[in-house]
Amino acid sequence: MNYKYAFPILKKITYLDSAALVQKPQVVIDAIVDFYSNFAVNNHSINSKIGYQNENKITAVRQKVAKLINGNPQEVIFTSGTTESLNLFAQMIKKNIKPGDEILLSPWNHSSNLLVWIEIAKEKNAKIIYSESLVDKINPKTKIVAFSQVNNTLQVHLDLDEIWKKSIKMKAIVVNDATQAISFQKVDLQKSHVVAFSANKFYGPTGLGILAIQESLLSTLSPSKLGGGTIRYLENDEIKFYNDVKKYEAGTQNLAGIWGLDAAIDFFNELNWLDIKGQLNSLSYYLYFSLLSIPGVNVYSKAEDHIALFSIEGFSAQDVVSALGNEGVHLRSGNFCVPKQQHFFQDNNIIRASLAFYNTVEDIDQLVLFLRKKEFFNFV
Repeated sequence: MNYKYAFPILKKITYLDSAALVQKPQVVIDAIVDFYSNFAVNNHSINSKIGYQNENKITAVRQKVAKLINGNPQEVIFTSGTTESLNLFAQMIKKNIKPGDEILLSPWNHSSNLLVWIEIAKEKNAKIIYSESLVDKINPKTKIVAFSQVNNTLQVHLDLDEIWKKSIKMKAIVVNDATQAISFQKVDLQKSHVVAFSANKFYGPTGLGILAIQESLLSTLSPSKLGGGTIRYLENDEIKFYNDVKKYEAGTQNLAGIWGLDAAIDFFNELNWLDIKGQLNSLSYYLYFSLLSIPGVNVYSKAEDHIALFSIEGFSAQDVVSALGNEGVHLRSGNFCVPKQQHFFQDNNIIRASLAFYNTVEDIDQLVLFLRKKEFFNFV
């Protein structure tokens, strides 16, 4: 089935960069316009009718997000994106990290789920351990196990059940960056203490993220960001926080983003889950074998991966991607904010094509058409 009709920008470009930003359906765009046109009142102005409506919208979307990840609403914190979510949590939990503790990371982690742990390990005199499988390195010294359920480059399939079981046994905290997974895999807060993702990667707007923390852990943590909307009152400089999730959400919420995410979740819920997975799998195989058929193209990903990594012998990845962009075909080159990936590729001149369910065979054919044309490579 062709889903492109729902995404206005896809009428203009060939888009193969969904690992960086997932496109927005018209219903999400309409919801954001509706907010700014008719509901642009602060939810903290709860004594007004519109302010009250916005507060109810926040509650409703919190409930929808909780259902999406198998959690409960009082475990869902709104942030500005995955990066802020992971940084906030790291600051909240660092008091529990002691000298000699181990922080276990996948080397395929995005910078957002890597750099903050490196800095906290330095600050707390803890030790960073890297492992691709993770399970074999979890031990009584492990305090944090942080990974991406789905990577944004080469795919490394993790045994999430075993990671969870062993982490529970060793009393380690499991942190799941679900940014890439949220749009096409089940994400389960009952199998991670922490789940983080961006609305941006779930057909929603930029500038809005989710930090979900199991209530048993969240109840032990103090806010790492303070400001308006978090306290009941201040008396003799003694802060009395709210007793619910609001104490972790300082300042005015991204209300337009929340309206957009509401529409994005409704849009997603109307799709057929099996159709999406089937379409994505079919496109992944088609992309893989199409790239393999081009002389001089080296493919590093697997046929079943919806993210294809490849290089073209004799050509700069950046030059190729720039030239494709000038033709309206959008891909990505570089290290994709995965600093450790350079240790796994002899060739760091990598191009990434990443798929979503709205892509078509014609999108892939358009890419291949340019890569097969000798005239296209006259930019060198």
